[in-house]
Amino acid sequence: MLKNVASTVLSGVMRFVSTRPICSFPRVGINGFGRIGKCIMRQCFENNVNIVAVNQPFVDVNSIAYTFKYDTVHREFKGKIEVCNKQLQINGHGVKVSHEGDAEKIKWNDLCVDYVIDATGKYTEVDNAMKHVKAGAKKVIISAPSKDAPMFVGGVNFDTYDKSMQVVSNSSCTTNCAAPVIKVIHEAFVVQSCMMTTTHAMTASQPVHDGMMNRSGPYNIVPGTTGAAKAVVKVLPHLDGKIKADAARVPVLDVSLLKLYINIGKEATADTIKNEIKCRADSDLKDVLSYTDQKNVSSDFIGNTFSAIVDLNQIEVIGNMITIGAWYDNEMGYSCRLLDLVKHMAVVDGGCR
Repeated sequence: MLKNVASTVLSGVMRFVSTRPICSFPRVGINGFGRIGKCIMRQCFENNVNIVAVNQPFVDVNSIAYTFKYDTVHREFKGKIEVCNKQLQINGHGVKVSHEGDAEKIKWNDLCVDYVIDATGKYTEVDNAMKHVKAGAKKVIISAPSKDAPMFVGGVNFDTYDKSMQVVSNSSCTTNCAAPVIKVIHEAFVVQSCMMTTTHAMTASQPVHDGMMNRSGPYNIVPGTTGAAKAVVKVLPHLDGKIKADAARVPVLDVSLLKLYINIGKEATADTIKNEIKCRADSDLKDVLSYTDQKNVSSDFIGNTFSAIVDLNQIEVIGNMITIGAWYDNEMGYSCRLLDLVKHMAVVDGGCR
């Protein structure tokens, strides 16, 4: 059984497609057109989200169009892309392109942008992110953990969003994988403590060759750190002091594997844990949590839109200690949650300006 996974991988985003006209959605802008920015753009067109602008300094519009159309990991974008008057036309929909290096200089106001998704990794604190608001945006969603912005994870704490919030964070891809699974285990079996390790795909911080500060990504398993533990307790505050995490980067381009080692307060068997995961994935967490009992490998989940796909073959129990393995597409799955957060905010905020 591969719950919802096969259709999701083949179609990319089947379960998020809406019949709503693209113009009915609040106006969205993207700052930063790297790995996450491009995935967000793809999801905007799969979801009929009204994407109106992209800002990417130092890259000309033809290069932006080319790298959006052709992607080594996620393959060719099947829509029609043209460059007209130095702007993008995607499936006949115009997307304004700018090249500002300072967020405060981006002309969001001229385009009546409601929500800016900042995918640069540069504006992760509220004061910095507010530059987008000063430039005319209504709200800012940071595609990274933040020290001082409210953090949200789909399936965990979207209901705590308040329309008075101007800058929010979608946390990290690893946090989006971990938090729903930990939530399920805690509510059923009571988490006493949790250690988690992510075997994470390479990112732009791993160079091909050794650099001054970083070691070669393609030739090494690179031990590292992750802020996922701190981020998880921001969305599950009752578990503060009970979660730790570490990480290793490995030479694959996409899809990561999270291993959770959890001490629980109630008796459990592998079967009861599997049943609980499946029950929640088929009900209230059906949009973010999935599971598989196949002998999968990482590339099977490229393009998967779930936050976490629990591998039922990687669930073990020793006394009150359990281990759980969960796959996640750290690019596309995370980008889907970013748009889910924007959609939720738009509903709470009352739609367009």
